[in-house]
Amino acid sequence: MKGAGHQEGANTGEAAAIDTTVGILRAYFSKHPEMHCLLAVDPSQRDLVDEEGTGPYAGLSRAVVEIDHDDFPQAHQPYLIELDLTTPDGVTLLKDSVRLAYEDRRPASMASGLGQRVGGWLASLAPIDDVATRWSDEVLQYDEQGRACVLRFYDSRALTLIWPELTEQQQQALLGPAKVWHALDACARPCVYSRVDESRRSLSLTREQWQKIHRHGLINRALALHALAVSRQPAPAEVAAAVAAAARAEQHGLRDREDVVAFIAHALDWHPQFDRHPKVAKALQERAPDTYYTAAIDELQPEDIEAIRRGAWYDETRASS
Repeated sequence: MKGAGHQEGANTGEAAAIDTTVGILRAYFSKHPEMHCLLAVDPSQRDLVDEEGTGPYAGLSRAVVEIDHDDFPQAHQPYLIELDLTTPDGVTLLKDSVRLAYEDRRPASMASGLGQRVGGWLASLAPIDDVATRWSDEVLQYDEQGRACVLRFYDSRALTLIWPELTEQQQQALLGPAKVWHALDACARPCVYSRVDESRRSLSLTREQWQKIHRHGLINRALALHALAVSRQPAPAEVAAAVAAAARAEQHGLRDREDVVAFIAHALDWHPQFDRHPKVAKALQERAPDTYYTAAIDELQPEDIEAIRRGAWYDETRASS
């Protein structure tokens, strides 16, 4: 019965969050009737339109964000859909898109890697094709090593990590013709991305920014597994701890994907600064280059992990000096 009650509470909380977000969006677009409401869609894992090209979103005005790279599947290209909020059908689809956004943020869905079909709701004075064209200019970038990379800012979980890494000018470049971008943040809360400056033509990411962005996939993977383990969305402090842990994993020389995800998971589950614990620090220092982190840390006993979680060993003043 406890499990049933927990699920019922989760469903009630999700329904309330959906209603709140729909209310925010309707209030914004009611105040700004001149704005186009553009729904950002990522079909790479699941599409809003079925294989037969049918469904409630099938007949709407659409603009594909062209990704000019031979290795990127055409069927995975993101696209924008315009929702006409002056019609009952448009409002119904707005509500449905919000429902789908929250459905994709359920811990089990995130941990299964099912993706985020809804990347958010953009407000733009410019036509839908202009926004899609601008996104096409920005989505394919070249990183610090000259490798072609798709910057997945149209994925709301990726966007929430990318945005704070950008300068104000780069944020404006990413928005392009859009004035406001409504989306769900890393904690599945409604948020707004906006800038008031004139649009800039290029993101021009720096080497340091690319190094941080390359960590984002592992950060989001660890956060998804943590959300599944604790049956809730990550808290803001946990998102910050995951970002910081990913950087420290690199400093410790961890390169294997599973090692880095495990390291971040320990920061979330044990203690944000767990690698400062004497036994963990010793294991990391003595780890041979060909030894996986997960194997090196496996020598910790249950009582060691419990002591790490309690945190009595951690001197915050000393650690920050």
